[in-house]
Amino acid sequence: MRFILGSLFVVFLLFSCSNNNQEEEKKVENPIEYLTAEISKYPEDYKLYAQRASIFLEKGKLDPAFRDLNKALKINPNDAELYVILSEVYFVMGNKENSISSLNKAVSLDSKSEVPLIKLSELYLLTGEYDKAQFFANKAISLNIENAEPYYYKGMAFFEVGDTTNSIINLKIASNIDTKNFAANMQLGAIYYYENDSLSEFYLKKAIRNQPNNSSSLYYLGMLYQDNKKFDKALNVYSDLINRTNSKKRAYYNSGYIYLVELQEYSQAEEMFLAAISIDPNFVEAVYNLGRNYEAMGNFEKARIQYQKTLEILPNYPLAVQGLNRLDQ
Repeated sequence: MRFILGSLFVVFLLFSCSNNNQEEEKKVENPIEYLTAEISKYPEDYKLYAQRASIFLEKGKLDPAFRDLNKALKINPNDAELYVILSEVYFVMGNKENSISSLNKAVSLDSKSEVPLIKLSELYLLTGEYDKAQFFANKAISLNIENAEPYYYKGMAFFEVGDTTNSIINLKIASNIDTKNFAANMQLGAIYYYENDSLSEFYLKKAIRNQPNNSSSLYYLGMLYQDNKKFDKALNVYSDLINRTNSKKRAYYNSGYIYLVELQEYSQAEEMFLAAISIDPNFVEAVYNLGRNYEAMGNFEKARIQYQKTLEILPNYPLAVQGLNRLDQ
């Protein structure tokens, strides 16, 4: 699979059946307990079952989510939104055919809603049927040209078949419609990064504004600066990555590499590599480069130890073998 950001981070966006009730959920500590109490008072309110099903689905509790949806459908079998949620449950269960059938049922019940069409586009994108993903995205767009989601999925479908030009066009439309669309901005940043285009920085920064603590956007921005020899900026971004996220290992390593190779600041490089190794003792590149750093410092005994540790992790690792040969000479 080609490089994708966005649609693989989330299987499906959870659907809220009632905005007012959703606001009420935010005010209680345990929304499931709250909804259970409400259901006991209003057992014929199918939207309460649907809301609780969505929460169960978000928590990965598929059986109670499925039971609640069946109860809701018995009360109101003609609500398209219920079938959209049901399709999500089926998809997470790995039942693609029932997921599609549920979405088609939603379309038949509400032909003016783009939501089930968008979900069909997303589903076919995730299952690798890119023509169908584009087809349903186009149908959704025909109903509402101001919804960013179908443009995003259409753009991703184009990307998957290697049509970068049309991918960028649709992703940009999604980004322009919804400036806070992290997935579209991140994907554009990634595409332009691999094309070595300066627009990468613009879209990665836009993605970071959308989600300041997202490790992917920070990492790619750091790599962009590093590739373009803007080492101070790269180190600042990696520092943000270390401070804001749990994805610290690679940020420590990249910082160490800059200090070692580009700046020849060996003490800082040692600190960074040791930090990366403390997170993952089998991080072979960090173990090797710590040895390379010791060799550059003239501490050949420590360098030999690191090269030997590298070979213990990955036998015949060529750079470590070369390092030991240099020391022997």
